[in-house]
Amino acid sequence: MLSKQEIAKNFTLNMEKERLKRGLTQAQMAKKLEMSLSGYKKIISGSTTKIDLYTAQLLQAMTGKAILELIDQYEEDTRLLQKWKSMSPRQQNFVRGILDFEIDFSEDHTDTDDYITVFVPTGSMEDGMLYDSSHFYKINAASYRKKFGDDLYCGIQITSDHLHPAYHYGDILLICKKAIHEGDTGIFLNKDTGRVYVRRLAASSPWVLEPVNNLGRPIIIDREEEAAFNRWIRFGYVLTKIRT
Repeated sequence: MLSKQEIAKNFTLNMEKERLKRGLTQAQMAKKLEMSLSGYKKIISGSTTKIDLYTAQLLQAMTGKAILELIDQYEEDTRLLQKWKSMSPRQQNFVRGILDFEIDFSEDHTDTDDYITVFVPTGSMEDGMLYDSSHFYKINAASYRKKFGDDLYCGIQITSDHLHPAYHYGDILLICKKAIHEGDTGIFLNKDTGRVYVRRLAASSPWVLEPVNNLGRPIIIDREEEAAFNRWIRFGYVLTKIRT
């Protein structure tokens, strides 16, 4: 937790950064924050650590940044807020749907830890499918939760037989969000193409992604080339599958 002095210092620095970003004079900034110029100078000089909550609210409204961001209190909630702001309106609507679904579900069930969310991508799941949207539902996975604990993150349902014989239509892949290691079957998304691959990590230097059904060519990803490596989102890896 930040001290009173640290909070005042961080807020003051961010206030000045926002002023300079907008090309405002101190007098103009003071006016926007509904304070006197002398009062503004008193704050930025560090001669006082008393900052009115109304001032903080006005700066928040001006910048679109939460108070935690303005005082550099980077806890998990702040990071989540920053991620939220970086998403498009379409992505935010999708996340809202998930939040509403999870809240409604928890209100009706007392044993929510036994359940996991299963995502069902639209269209046929194939090697290099173009992911655009999905719907989701819950299943009771108590026995798998007992086996994998918190490693069990979610499920992904297979919606076609394109990944046969490894996975069949209706199979549910149980996913762990931790780092993918050699030998794991991972979920990989290419940022440039928007295509999703369910592939086995056959080698790690460079990364070699092999099709799980042995059809098609391996994908080679040079880990040393940072730009190329960062074009891939590593969603997680398959713990096991549930055959329905």
